[in-house]
Parts: sequence; structure tokens; C-alpha cells
Amino acid sequence: MNDFLKQNSHLLEKPIIVFGTGRSGTTVISEIIFQHEDLAWHSNWQELFPKFAPINYLRRLFDNKYWRVIGMNTQNNKSFRNYILFRPIERYDFWEAVTGKRIDFSRNFLLNEKATPEEQEHIRTFFARIVKYQKRKRLAIKITGPARMEYLMSIFPDAQFINIQRDPVATIRSWMEIYWNEQITNQLWWQGAYTAAELKKAEELSSDKFLFAAFQYRKLMETTQQEIEKMHPDIYTTSYEDFVKDPKAFVKNLMDFAHLQPSKLVDTFMQKLSIANRNERKAVSENSEITPETKQQIMEIVNA
Repeated sequence: MNDFLKQNSHLLEKPIIVFGTGRSGTTVISEIIFQHEDLAWHSNWQELFPKFAPINYLRRLFDNKYWRVIGMNTQNNKSFRNYILFRPIERYDFWEAVTGKRIDFSRNFLLNEKATPEEQEHIRTFFARIVKYQKRKRLAIKITGPARMEYLMSIFPDAQFINIQRDPVATIRSWMEIYWNEQITNQLWWQGAYTAAELKKAEELSSDKFLFAAFQYRKLMETTQQEIEKMHPDIYTTSYEDFVKDPKAFVKNLMDFAHLQPSKLVDTFMQKLSIANRNERKAVSENSEITPETKQQIMEIVNA
């Protein structure tokens, strides 16, 4: 272990890892939790400079004892000001850089995969630098897609996982409404976990984008459960529906699980948000409209 990591390994104790399928509420929920004054996280600036840990010193300019001006990803805030501000983000150029060429972090399920000792030291050192340079006490991570639990626990063995789930039909409809819907409907986006029989079934479903997406949703949920049963992580599983039902109680429960002290910064941020159950809204276009018959087919696939 290098000297920096020896001196700063305490910064990586019990990192918080928020994950879900994507479009499951992970962004708004993680962004609320990430307002906590103790937490450091992957930022938009780190994504621009994925191999340059000192970029994290920038957070001290935006967020210090004199002022706090943090950007946000929720509510489609696309202003230039928000683009410049230091803010939490989930992108994968950084992950590909920090995990190295051996690992396809963004598109592989990483089942039965562990980091090598050399990779562990490199990755832990980089994340410790993120926490230290941001002048925080603890690491927080948000990812979507596969849980990648065994791989992440080989790096952070005492990680606390927060698993966010959402109604499958609402999730799949939301997948159809975002920029990467063509990626997930034209191919099996995540790789490395499908059997020959499953690949054959996927081919049969590929002509219907909703059913093809449902097949991939099911695999995400299935592999997550497999990893939970194998790894026995410290995990809190909850749902987007519980969040919108009572946001304050929901966030308190999450913070209690993660052993985070009450935070005025978290409370203030929540007051700024308009939280509503987006499961109940209408589809934004005909392309994402799901008929009752298709809903039934989706649920049959998900529950098969």
C-alpha cells in the first residue's frame, strides 16, 4: 500500500453506493443525499478530466464555510451556470479511466469479477484523493445499470449499498423517453451475463422495443438479486414509490441506514425540489405510450 493510501484510507470507510436500473429515481434521491456536508462524490469536472484527481480542489471554491453554490442534475437544469458549477454526476469516462482497460465498467455486468490487488490500490488511492481534495469525510457513489456488487466490494469491502427500485412499466416508459433509448432498444446494452437460451429469447423479442427493454430490465433485477445472495452486502432496498409518498421520512430512513447525521443542507435542498409521482403522468409522446396489452406482456416478462 502506498503512503498516501496508508494515511488516508479512513476516507474510504463505509462508502455509500446508490444504484438502480436507471430512470428509477437514483438521480434525485442521490442528489438529495449528496448534499450532506460530509460526502464527496464524482463531479462533472472530474468527468471532463477523468485521470486528474486534483480537479477536485475546485469544489472548495464553490462549497466552503463562506458560501455554497452547487449545481444540480434534477429537474432538467440545463443552464450554462449549472453546467459550470461543481455538481455530482453519473458518467462513465471517469470509471473507464480509473478501472483500467481490463474492465468494461460501463457495459459489463461484471459478475464473478474482482479487482486485482494492483487495481484495488490504484482505484482506492484515486477515490481517497477525491475525498481528501474535496475536503470531505466520506465517499458517495451513484451508478446505474448492473449492480457490479462483487467487483465494487473487492475494492470497498465495507460499502453500504442503497438499491432503488421502481415500477417496471414506469421505468421502461422512461427509458423510451431519454436520449439513450435507441441504444437499449437496438441491442443488449449490458454484456457478460446472458445464457445461449436468453440470447435466443432476446432475439425473439427484439422486434418490440418495449418487450426487448423489459427483457433487459428483468436481467438487471435478476443479477442484482444473485449478487445480493452471493455477497451478503450491507444493503438497503427501497423504491421510488416510497420516496414520492413521503420524501422526508424516506430520506431520514436512508440517512439513518448510512449513519449520516441530520443535515440542514439536505433539508434546504429538499425544500427547493418539486417532488411528484411521475409514474402517474402521461407519456410524453406516442413513442413511449404503452398499451394495457403491452403492460401485461412487460409484467409477464419481468416476473417470468
